[in-house]
Amino acid sequence: MSEIKHPFIVEEQPGDKWWCACGKSEKQPYCDGAHERLKTGKSPIKVTLAQAKKVAWCGCKKSKNPPYCDGTHSKL
Repeated sequence: MSEIKHPFIVEEQPGDKWWCACGKSEKQPYCDGAHERLKTGKSPIKVTLAQAKKVAWCGCKKSKNPPYCDGTHSKL
């Protein structure tokens, strides 16, 4: 997957989400296990949402506040 320079804005429902930290998942922004197949050395980050809300998931994978977008992509 090529470098992504935007967040994934998603209306999420409550529950567990696994954010892809390696950037190799075909189901961005969520983990599909690619980190294990490709031995990236990175692991997904689990987020548990208590209520429905809009989330800006980091797409560039360089956020200082992963898994959330902090605008770092605009400086790449």
